Amino acid sequence: MIGLLTLLAGPAWATPCEIEDGMPVGPVTAGLLEGDLGRGHRACPRSEAALGGGGMAVVDTANFYGHLQAALVLDGSLRIAEHTEIFAALELFRYDQVIGAIPATASGLGHTAFGLSQLLVIRDNLAISSSGKIVLPTASGLYDNAWPYAADVGLAGAWTPHQRVRVHGYASLLGSVALSDGPGQPRGGVLMGVGAQARVARPFAIAGDLTAGFGYEAPVDVIAAGLALRFVVKGAYGIEVGATVPLAGRERALATADLRLSWRR
Repeated sequence: MIGLLTLLAGPAWATPCEIEDGMPVGPVTAGLLEGDLGRGHRACPRSEAALGGGGMAVVDTANFYGHLQAALVLDGSLRIAEHTEIFAALELFRYDQVIGAIPATASGLGHTAFGLSQLLVIRDNLAISSSGKIVLPTASGLYDNAWPYAADVGLAGAWTPHQRVRVHGYASLLGSVALSDGPGQPRGGVLMGVGAQARVARPFAIAGDLTAGFGYEAPVDVIAAGLALRFVVKGAYGIEVGATVPLAGRERALATADLRLSWRR
């Protein structure tokens, strides 16, 4: 009984940016776009290193089409000032398989992304930040005489209405253009999301998100729900197991899922 009380005792989040251990925070990390384009960054800067693996599956039996993806991702962030963070992600290995009338398989280095986040507002229970990210076409075997460059810019927020509940949200503008001998095929859209994280016990939290995307490939790109289980292991280490499932829109993926191991300095 004493051990259980110790596990549940004490505040989880005194303020949105006061996090004393390695508990993952922010939106569910299982994204739907290449290089996590448009997915909201957490509102509060922190220094962190993480290794994750995940995948996505598209199954369209009626049209005899399938698409399988898997990737091993190394990502990290560095708090270079009190309110400023730089971050980057590299797909160390990526596997793509298209099943259809013309099957194709590619494997090797994946996408690379670089970004910057700046905390704009910090109050007792509210934090708002801006962020931007560039996704580079470093994936081997995916491009045929056209190299897509993409970027996003947006706002993210975190609100702690209760010491064990953390609400997060974001809105991002995203765009891409391909460099080739032909048309650049520029695209632009909006991706936004809102969610909450409940710290059920000191080492365990549950996070859920609702995401919506518009205009990038269709009037309604996707309406999706995400769920993540988050754990703290020995203070500075964190684990996230998450998945995102499209519910409506043009996106045909059955689901995307990942497992992420992180260390917070």
